[in-house]
Amino acid sequence: MLKRFGVTATIAAAFAVVVATTLGGTASATSAKKSPLCTKASLGFAGPLSGGASFLGKDQSNWVKLFIKRWNAHKKVPGVPKSLHRVKLNLAIEGDSQLNPQVAATIARQMVANKKILGMVGFAGSNENLGGGPVLDAAHLAYVSGSATKDTLATGAAGQKALKDFFRVVPINSQQAKAGVAYIVPKLKLNNGSKIMIVDDGEAYGIDIANAAQKAFKAAGVSKITRESVKETDANPGGSAGFAADMAPVALKAATGGYKLVYAPSQDAPDSQAFVEQLKTDGYKGGFMATDGSVSPQQYKFPGAFVSFFGPGIDKINKAFVKQYKAAYGAASATDPFGAPSFVAAQMLGVAISQQCAATHRTKISRALVAKTLRKVKLSTTILGYSMAFNNPVDAFHGPKSGVTVFQIQANGSYKEVYAAG
Repeated sequence: MLKRFGVTATIAAAFAVVVATTLGGTASATSAKKSPLCTKASLGFAGPLSGGASFLGKDQSNWVKLFIKRWNAHKKVPGVPKSLHRVKLNLAIEGDSQLNPQVAATIARQMVANKKILGMVGFAGSNENLGGGPVLDAAHLAYVSGSATKDTLATGAAGQKALKDFFRVVPINSQQAKAGVAYIVPKLKLNNGSKIMIVDDGEAYGIDIANAAQKAFKAAGVSKITRESVKETDANPGGSAGFAADMAPVALKAATGGYKLVYAPSQDAPDSQAFVEQLKTDGYKGGFMATDGSVSPQQYKFPGAFVSFFGPGIDKINKAFVKQYKAAYGAASATDPFGAPSFVAAQMLGVAISQQCAATHRTKISRALVAKTLRKVKLSTTILGYSMAFNNPVDAFHGPKSGVTVFQIQANGSYKEVYAAG
C-alpha cells in the first residue's frame, strides 16, 4: 500500500512539473514583449508626383491612402479574411521619384532610414526600380509596384541584376505587347505587306515594351517595321519643346511613308496626345496605339486612338471603392484606372505584415520577414475583379498571369474596352 502510494506520488509530482513547465511556457509566450510594429507599422510610397507623369503618381498615392483608411477602419476589403488581425498602417513617406533612376535611389535611402517602414508601394516606373531597387534590396525592404512592367526587373538580364525584393501586381511588358498586337493586327488588317512604325520613349520602360511588341508583330507575320526613338518630355533635354521638335520629323515620316500603324509606348500621356495630333495634322491616315503610361482620359483622348493597359477599365473596378475614391479625390481622377492596382499593392503588403505578426503572436517582425511572407500572400479576389498572387513563372513568381486590356478612345474622349486578354 505504501509502495503504491509512493508510485502515485512520484507520478503526481512529475505531472505537476510538466504542468508547471507547460504553463510557464505559455505564460512566457503570451507575456513576451510585443513588437510595436505589430501594433502600428508604416508603409512608404514612391512615384512621379511632379512632372508630366505626375497624374499617375498622384492617383497611385491616393489609392494607397484609400486602402489604408479602409484597412485601419476594419471595413471590408475584397480578399482579406475576416479572421485576419490587421496591423494598423500609416503612410510615412510619399517620395517623388520623378521617373528618374537617380532620384529614385535617393528616395530609396530615405525609405531605408525610416525604421518604421516595413514595405513600400512603388516604384511606379521600371527605370525608377532599376535605380532605387538595389538600395531597397540591400536593406531587405520589400517594394510592390502597381505599374512597373519591364520584363527583366525580377528575373535579371545581361548587365542588370535581378531585383530580389521587388514585386508587382501588374503583368509584364511582353504580356501587354502580345495582347495589343493580338488585337490590333486583325483590327487594322495588318499583314506582311503592311508598314508599321514603332517609336519608343528612350527609357527602360518604353524600349522594353517596344522590343516586345516588335517581336510580337514579327511573330504575327508583320515584318515591315521601322524603329524610331524620341525621348519623352521629362527625359528630353529640351522638355516639352524638345519632345515636339524631335517628334515632328518622325510624325511626318509616318504620314508620308504609307504606314498603317504607329505603335508608341510612353510614360507621358500628354506626349502621346501631342504625337497623334501631329500625325493627323500631317495627314496620317493609319492607326495609333499607346501603352499603359498614357492611360489618362484627361490627357490622352484623341478619338479613334488605341491604348493597351495592364489592368481593367474603371468600369470593371469595384464600384463601391470607385465611389469612395471619387468622393475623396474628385471625378476627374476617378475616371483614370491607372492608380487602382496600387491599392492592391498596398493590400498585399498589409496582409503580409499582419500574417507575419500573427505567426509570431505579434512578438517578431522585420523587413526581411515581411519580404519572405509576401511571397506567399494570396488574395481570393481584389477590387480589380480578379485574384492576386505573385505566381507568374515567367516573372520569377513576382507578377500576375493576366490582366491586359485594350481601349479605343471614343468621340467624347471616354475609353471603351475593345479587348481583354485572358
